[in-house]
Amino acid sequence: MAKLGDAFSEPERKKSVLRRLVPGAVVYLEVVFPEGRKNKFLVVASVEAECCTFVINSRVHPFVEARAELAVCQVKLDAARHEFLRRDSWIACHAVLTLRTDAVIADLAADMTRFKGIVQRDVLDEIAAAVKRAPTLSTAEQARLVESLLREGD
Repeated sequence: MAKLGDAFSEPERKKSVLRRLVPGAVVYLEVVFPEGRKNKFLVVASVEAECCTFVINSRVHPFVEARAELAVCQVKLDAARHEFLRRDSWIACHAVLTLRTDAVIADLAADMTRFKGIVQRDVLDEIAAAVKRAPTLSTAEQARLVESLLREGD
């Protein structure tokens, strides 16, 4: 079955992707992990040459949960206010997943349904606060991500 996005040219779809690919946007992309490929919901944190994202998980991993310094970097994403979720989930703000921006744009332009929504403003603020607490991120990385997250929310 043809998708609505198919009615538009590739350059038009890419322009649309660039308008929507902002901090706080939630996308559903195939990600390569050491254990294999998996489709994951991701929250965009910044978009430059690389697209910095945080993974959304349905539960906090036991390893993270057992370490207070990492557990405080998990941000709850409630399904009641984020219709793309089936259940409450957690944004893992202690680890940045970096993807090539050109590849993200190509994937999203090929299937615009992979844009799932945008996190609520208060959740974006919580993500920024969690990034500031993340011992796994350098001070420079924290500052860059927080600036990007809060700049887009203004």
